[in-house]
This record gives sequence, C-alpha cells and structure tokens, in this order.
Amino acid sequence: MRVLLLGAAGFIGSHLAATLRQRGTLRGQPITELLLADNRPVAGGLQGDICDAAFMQRLFARPVDAVFHLAATLTLDAEQDFARGLAVNVQALMQLLAHCRAQAQPPSFVFASSISTFGGPLPDTVDDHVAQTPQTSYGAHKAMAELLINDCTRRGFIDGRVLRLPVVLTHPGPASGSVSDRIAALIREPLNGRDAVCPLAADTRFPVASVQCVVDSFLALHALPADRFGPTRVMNLPSLTVTPAEIAAAVQRRGASGRTVWQPDAQMQSIVDGWPRAFTSALSLSLGLQADRHVADIVTAYLESRFRD
Repeated sequence: MRVLLLGAAGFIGSHLAATLRQRGTLRGQPITELLLADNRPVAGGLQGDICDAAFMQRLFARPVDAVFHLAATLTLDAEQDFARGLAVNVQALMQLLAHCRAQAQPPSFVFASSISTFGGPLPDTVDDHVAQTPQTSYGAHKAMAELLINDCTRRGFIDGRVLRLPVVLTHPGPASGSVSDRIAALIREPLNGRDAVCPLAADTRFPVASVQCVVDSFLALHALPADRFGPTRVMNLPSLTVTPAEIAAAVQRRGASGRTVWQPDAQMQSIVDGWPRAFTSALSLSLGLQADRHVADIVTAYLESRFRD
C-alpha cells in the first residue's frame, strides 16, 4: 500500500507519520511506501508546495492507495493573505482530487477539517447538525473542502472520510503565533519554566483534543468499512471542553514554574468566541471515536512526550 501524507512536518502530521511507521499497516495491508510531503523540510520525505503542479505530479507519479491531507494555511495567515489561503486550502485540494480521480482505483482520502466551519450565534453544544456559518476565510475553505470531498466520494472518485478538529494539544513549539498555538502555550510554556501570555478571558470555553486522540481517530475512521457511513462522510471529533483558567490550574498542579499572564487580545478573543463551546457527534460516538477525559491527561501526555523527545 502506497500512502501519501500531506502536511507531514506539522504537529499532527509528524505524530501521524510516527504512528503509521510503528503500525506498518492500514486496513490489514502492509504499508509498502509512506510518502511524506510538506512545504517545510520533512525527514525522509519530499519538500514542496502543493500549489505547484509539478510537485503534485511528482507525488502521483505512481498510484496512491491512501491519502491523509493535513496541509493548510491556518486562520490568521488566511485572514491576512486571502489569495494564498484560497490557493492552498481550496485550489490545491481541487488539483489533489483531480489526481485521485485520474487513478484507475480510487484511493481512500482522510481530511482534517475544523471547528472553524461553525460560527456566528451557536448553541452551547455543537453537533454535526448545526448549520455551518464560518466567520473566517479558513473556516469557509474547510466547509468548501467538506462539500467537495463528499461529492467526489458520491461519484466514486475517492473514499472520503473527514473529521472536524478542535484545538489540538500540545504543540511542542517553537511558538508559531497561530490561535491554536497560543492556547497550546498555556501548557507548554509554564511547564518549561517560562511565563505564558494568555490572550483570552480566563473563563472562555472551547473544545480541545490531544494529538494522540486525533491520530487514533483518523486511523479508526480510515479503518471503517464504507457501509458504516450514511449520506455524509463528515463528522465532528467529540472533544473535551476547557477554559484557560482550568489549563493554568492543571499545569500548576504538575509543578510548573512559569506563570500564566493575562493579556486580552480582542482579535484572538473574537476568533475563539466564534467557535463552539462544546463539540460532539452522535455519528462519531456510534463509530467508536471518543473525547479525551480530563485536561490533566493532556498535560500528562505533553510531559511524557517531552521526556521521550
């Protein structure tokens, strides 16, 4: 089985690559080639831009059996550069789907979507049936991608599976300035003896998931037979709801020497306020996907990964 992982140098991508290497199989078949690609250097992989037609052609020089598409221009970058965000998040996806369509056998196609597809006035708990009204370009791009993947699956071009992700923790750094990394810093920095600047109100509620929960959920979703899905291949990842105050308390209980410093940022607060407070999915739960149980578990997972590294 030839497996293509786009965004392999990223936080989630690097963990997914490590897990795929460790397992060595997908759907009971051996992984004969794990093709890692990113626009940043990636160990044992290819560096290139997915907007580059020649690079995409190189990736599909031979048929691909499975695609994990995690590459994206994230929220703040997509807000600052509309054209680049659209090119990476939508136009490159269309070219990727065209390559999949050209194959004799349709590949499985796992895609990372986002809670950013939801926005505006929202109920306290957001499930798969809440209308999507994204309030950022990134969220709009992800919503477009979901529709494209559903349609290409309906037509038999791919076997698509899409998981909408919350904030994924805990990015090891260095700091990227992204919204999710600013939240990850609330765990990472105090546990490394540095103060963390929190741009959000202490009682702001938002959903999170550990990176291993996300990786395990992607692989569980990929393993499911097609007849387990209904009219859509898209679902939320059930998630744990936390606040910055709860994160700060959890890291202090683990002996953090750094502090949490509260410095409100109106733009950051506005973005997070547009997200769901609680995130769930009856479909995901029925298929065996589960949320993390406690913020303390996510803190422990970060400490264990730092020790391993």
